[in-house]
Amino acid sequence: MVTFEQLKLNAALLKSLDALNYTSPTPVQAQAIPLLLQGHDVAAQAETGSGKTAAFGLPLLQSINPGLQQVQALVVVPTRELAVQVRQELKLYARFMPNLKISAFYGGHSFRLEEDSLAHPPQVLVGTPGRLTDHLSRRTLDLSNVAQVVLDEADKLLEMGFEEELDDLLKALPRKRQTILFSATMEEDVKELIANSLQDPRFVQASATAVPDRIAYYGLKVQDEQKPQALVRLLQSINPAGTVVFVNARLTTTEVAQHLQEYGFQARALHGKLEQSDRDKTMTLFRNGTASILVATDLAARGLDMDVVQQIIHYELPQHQDAYQHRSGRTGRAGKSGTVYTLLNSREMQKLEQWPDVQVNEWLDLTELAAADTAAPVETPALTTLHISGGRKDKLSPRDIVGALIAEVGLKASEIGKIEIQDRHSFVAIPEEAASAAVRKLSAARIKGKRYKISFVR
Repeated sequence: MVTFEQLKLNAALLKSLDALNYTSPTPVQAQAIPLLLQGHDVAAQAETGSGKTAAFGLPLLQSINPGLQQVQALVVVPTRELAVQVRQELKLYARFMPNLKISAFYGGHSFRLEEDSLAHPPQVLVGTPGRLTDHLSRRTLDLSNVAQVVLDEADKLLEMGFEEELDDLLKALPRKRQTILFSATMEEDVKELIANSLQDPRFVQASATAVPDRIAYYGLKVQDEQKPQALVRLLQSINPAGTVVFVNARLTTTEVAQHLQEYGFQARALHGKLEQSDRDKTMTLFRNGTASILVATDLAARGLDMDVVQQIIHYELPQHQDAYQHRSGRTGRAGKSGTVYTLLNSREMQKLEQWPDVQVNEWLDLTELAAADTAAPVETPALTTLHISGGRKDKLSPRDIVGALIAEVGLKASEIGKIEIQDRHSFVAIPEEAASAAVRKLSAARIKGKRYKISFVR
């Protein structure tokens, strides 16, 4: 097993990794970090949750000159949520590197504040293509000292229609630079971007499906008839946001989700028979936090965004050990901690004991959990999701939607949650108390010069 020390990272980074309890590199980190430290261009296929931010971030930080107050590294990401997330992760890795400034520029954030911050430029800048090219067009951003550029989630960058912005950004960079590309898929458009943007690249491929070692496993011994109330009690004793409850049958997803809804949980069923539009809606609500719990079958959960998942609950044990590990591996990704709970009847207990690679760290006592009929009701989430009848094909961008919500509804940018732009539809999470006014005012207004139908996502 390779260690971070063997990857030749400097002392400051190793100290940060130790403070974060990072025990050993993920496969993509072990492959990419040496190549990047050697100065190669790298094209990596890696899923969300595989540890890709550290894979490109640690070598990037090691190459920075803190004494030079110029943008030396640029990380281009598709969404403002990812911009904020990547900045936060890089700051954690750089916590013991003095005089290092890391900034994030993105739509919905004050342009003036970003411009003012460039009086003392960050050495590392994370940004979305639209906002970065906006700075370039206004001549507020100097990229002439950039030695490294990262195109993160390249497939999403292209899917969201940022080809022109990427061309403008790459043209503004020095010819002599290190270019790094990460993508979950390697479709033809991504391969074309690699061919046009990287010089003699090294290719890395790594999967996020291996179960990480930062997961705490809890077991709960219950009989089948106790499971519905045991699940409610368990969820009432933890923060349920970002929970996936795994069951084995499609009908069970609906039964369990309805049972949880009766106790005030924002739960949704996810199974293979759902229409694609309903599946997309359910996934959108889960990603933006409007729905806190998914009750899912193994097949239906394949497309889950792992960075959203906080804990896994095995309501029913799957048939095989590898399926159990695959379910469990959807939490605790990218160096983050995760929690797995397993509800086991006597027959399932016997099966679990026969799986050599599965162990339970601690057994919970059902009697010590709050009684489901006496526990305080669950608070509904503070966010509601709006549907807008326009999307990428209508040239709508997150910036347009944020601008409309600020101008027409009076929301602050910080109050607006996750925005998703699809081909002909868009979704935005906003505070529940502002939802009715937002539907009314946005329906009567124009977004980017056009009127759209605005509705609640139920």
